[in-house]
Amino acid sequence: MNETIESLVGLMVNGSIPLSVTVTSSTNWTQFFLTITMTLIGSFGILLLLYLPRWLGTLKAGKLSKIAKFTRKNVVMIKHTEQDLFSSAMIDQSCLRQMSEIMNEMGGQDFDLILHTPGGDIFSSLAISRLIKQYPGNIRAIVPMYSMSGGSLLALSCKELLMAPNASLGPIDPQLGNLFKYGSAKSWDHIVKFKGKKADDQSISFALIGQQYTKSIRAHLSNIIDFNLNNNQRTKLVKFLTDGTVEHGFPLTVTDLQRFGVPVYTLTNTRFLKILGKMISSNGKEGVNYYKIEKWWRKLFK
Repeated sequence: MNETIESLVGLMVNGSIPLSVTVTSSTNWTQFFLTITMTLIGSFGILLLLYLPRWLGTLKAGKLSKIAKFTRKNVVMIKHTEQDLFSSAMIDQSCLRQMSEIMNEMGGQDFDLILHTPGGDIFSSLAISRLIKQYPGNIRAIVPMYSMSGGSLLALSCKELLMAPNASLGPIDPQLGNLFKYGSAKSWDHIVKFKGKKADDQSISFALIGQQYTKSIRAHLSNIIDFNLNNNQRTKLVKFLTDGTVEHGFPLTVTDLQRFGVPVYTLTNTRFLKILGKMISSNGKEGVNYYKIEKWWRKLFK
């Protein structure tokens, strides 16, 4: 409906032309529908931001369901393969946060922890190791190819250890430094001793921090490693893992671990190994992913 009101105003413009005022009142349905549409799009966008990570996590889990059906256990996987300048594919605080949330989600149920990682920062690795050790259910570590450094710490924190025939763990001696100077705790100690009074402040600092980290990691390993090892076996294993005698990338094979008394179970099922191999070699599925068997499906396993 259009309503036009003309009022003559005593004020004259250019001497003779009255000012004309027009007021138009109408319902603009196009604008109304546009507003509703934009509101719906905005609401959908908010929901997408809230739930997209969860949907992507489900897609990332992918073949983890196949592993769960094969082992009849819940599955958690830590996979770090994208090593480049802009990638932080390692055990870090993000990994720690995700593991804490997932373990709460598991609610004490047993699960398999698949590890494929070069390691990561000391704080996060120690924190996840404590979470594993304090978890009320049974956690079984599965290593398809390698789980080095901090990843080895996680594997040795579990109650059982399964490894592919050619898989390996590695030493857990601390590595520290900066972009221009980097090395093991033992190497920094050697540098300071070699240079003596000529050693720079930064080298002295790295050497001291390395000694502190080594002491903390040794104490932690002595507490968390079980596998029914006697005190002598445990002491020898902890010393080898932390004293920096061998290079940090030294591969500890199934045979090496068994010599230290660690009861490693060697995976021999070719079908299972093939599933694991495809899992760690495929694109995506980076970081921490999990698959939890639903109650109705668990009943079918019994």
